[in-house]
Amino acid sequence: MTEFLMLQPRTRSDADFTVDGVQHNGRLDIGCRVIHAALFGSYQLRRDMTVHLLLDGPPDPPVHLTLHGDKIEGLHPDERAIAGYLKKNMKSFEKRKVPANKGVSIDKRGIEEIIEDRGLQPVMLHEEGTDIGTYEPPTDPLFIVGDNKGIPDDRMDQLRSMDADTVTVGPGQYQAQQVVSYLTIWLDRR
Repeated sequence: MTEFLMLQPRTRSDADFTVDGVQHNGRLDIGCRVIHAALFGSYQLRRDMTVHLLLDGPPDPPVHLTLHGDKIEGLHPDERAIAGYLKKNMKSFEKRKVPANKGVSIDKRGIEEIIEDRGLQPVMLHEEGTDIGTYEPPTDPLFIVGDNKGIPDDRMDQLRSMDADTVTVGPGQYQAQQVVSYLTIWLDRR
């Protein structure tokens, strides 16, 4: 099982957003694209992937959403549908303390708890990391990507203190969904 954690430091930690303006919600649109890149192959869901979104914006952070590829139901691949799916599950969690769909979990854990509870080795994606071509991934990696502003410095320090590896997929800066797409292909070829 491959797992990705998308850090969303400005994204609202509640369901008070519109699916038509999701880019105005702390760039939740990037999180939707990462979900698409990780969970969707051609005409099928990737059952060997799990995607975590860590929402650290107002009003009550953190909110940790997990989409389990091996159990998920009712998810469609376009960005607006993914945003609506997240909103529906967050609303359900706010009202009933359970998500609306199978294969989704929501809790209030922060980054350290997520890593420790899952027993995974954190691997940060950053342009100043070790080249992926020479990198040997751990058995149970948790690939961590940032939004359009990257991984915040305080999170970088926190992850380094947890012995996170830092790798790069290439010489430039790439969009989060491009990094996730590249990693899924790279892992498939290994």
